Amino acid sequence: MDLEIFTVDSKSSRETKAWGRRLASMLEGGELLGLEGDLGAGKTCFIKGLAHGLNLPEEQILSPTFTMIQEHRGRLPLYHIDLYRLERVELDDLGLREYLFSDAIAAVEWFERLREGGGMERLAIRIEYAGTSARKIEFRGVGQRYIGLIARLAARFA
Repeated sequence: MDLEIFTVDSKSSRETKAWGRRLASMLEGGELLGLEGDLGAGKTCFIKGLAHGLNLPEEQILSPTFTMIQEHRGRLPLYHIDLYRLERVELDDLGLREYLFSDAIAAVEWFERLREGGGMERLAIRIEYAGTSARKIEFRGVGQRYIGLIARLAARFA
């Protein structure tokens, strides 16, 4: 049975990174990851784990708040996009279309600020505070491809 939502608890930033690595092991390229959560909740931390799982040094992953888009080359290309500084952004602003719909993995922080984002197929990742260093990470599949990805993630790591 396919899962639309898979939720995990993380007790530390180390565990949050581990979930990023686990997800990376399941990716094939061309995935859109939409990350949401309050400031400081762990979105960049999760992406550091994702990068590590793609054979990238996690030290290269910085919050791209000022550059907005960072390109990395690992096992698969990774586009790390941060929309924090923008109120609302259109898909064609900043040339986002070429990043979001490519063979690379596009990991977008503050995905909710993308005006057309609600209708896009993606793996939605919501990270919420659950204590001082604890977090709740919710993976939600929007579209069959991502529902299947969640089912595989849950079967392998739950």
